[in-house]
Amino acid sequence: MKIISLFLVACITIVYSEVCTVSEFGEVQNAVQTCKDIILDNLFVPGGEALKLPLQDGTRVTFRGNTTFGHAVWTGPLVEINGTNIQFEGEDGAIIDGQGQLYWDGKGGWGDVKPSFFTVQLHNSSMKNINVLNTPKDCVLLTDSTNVELSNWTIDDSAGDQDKAPGKYGHNTDGFDVFNSTDVIIRDAVVYNQDDCVAVRSGNNITIENFYCHGGHGLSISAGWSNDSFFLNTLTNVKFRNSLLEEGQNAIHIKTHIDAGKGLMENITYENITFSGMINNGINIQQNYKNIPPNSTMPSVPDNNIPIKNLELKNIHGSVKSSAYPVYILCADEGCFNWNFFNVSVEGTKTSSCNYSPSNFTC
Repeated sequence: MKIISLFLVACITIVYSEVCTVSEFGEVQNAVQTCKDIILDNLFVPGGEALKLPLQDGTRVTFRGNTTFGHAVWTGPLVEINGTNIQFEGEDGAIIDGQGQLYWDGKGGWGDVKPSFFTVQLHNSSMKNINVLNTPKDCVLLTDSTNVELSNWTIDDSAGDQDKAPGKYGHNTDGFDVFNSTDVIIRDAVVYNQDDCVAVRSGNNITIENFYCHGGHGLSISAGWSNDSFFLNTLTNVKFRNSLLEEGQNAIHIKTHIDAGKGLMENITYENITFSGMINNGINIQQNYKNIPPNSTMPSVPDNNIPIKNLELKNIHGSVKSSAYPVYILCADEGCFNWNFFNVSVEGTKTSSCNYSPSNFTC
């Protein structure tokens, strides 16, 4: 047994024996091609350049100190990550700074050009203990990925709140967007932002849990990003649970895009969600959503292009401000099927608005 144990230790040592510490942007490409244990040490990425990490199978990447991105007018992303069996981790105190304050204009994607932050395509991989500061626009797009866990993230765009940056505030600063991915867990995250805390767009077997969200648009499902692909407009087996939201526009937000092709949303669960201080809605489920500029009006007639089937809300408790609907439901004809709400209560002065009645709930 001792011989076997020593052999295993030796193997692990060989895998990670050569550590490449990268402190200059020009060293990144060589490290990615030759190393499987990479430390990004107080790295500065010039404006208009992407930190491209097409990693070898089995690579470990560690962020150390401050990783800072220079300002430039471009679409990004600032970071591109691809790989299989990858481990990403931030050391204690490490910060990844997008310098969003140099971009924010209150208009997000409808104003001056801004880069997205992370585009991530991973398989059998994890990213943990990541601290992100001031994203110019959306933070993480996890796309075309399988068996991935993101944990212990902090995304802090609080400097972009309207009361702190009048006229120069953040917008479209989504925390996590999940697209066309399977077997995903995102957990133990703190997000201060000005758009969706999480937005699941398409995929299967996705779990979002143990979140704290402040000031954003909620724990969201946003289906309908393709004009012609039923597959890319489909979400199944999605769970949001054990989370707290404060001072945002919505707490729970489910939206199907009226201008998309056909799709399906099925087997969706929100459980143990608590919230307070919502400005627009506590629970907002709408089949008339369209991605339009701020302060625009949504289409008045919903569409059943993406039906919502088997939706369960359980142990949902919260409060909204006087201007907000506690619950808002707008379903299209033949658009909503088999919804069950259990132990759902939202306090507010305004009367809820619902054209569909879930089981066990009076709107």
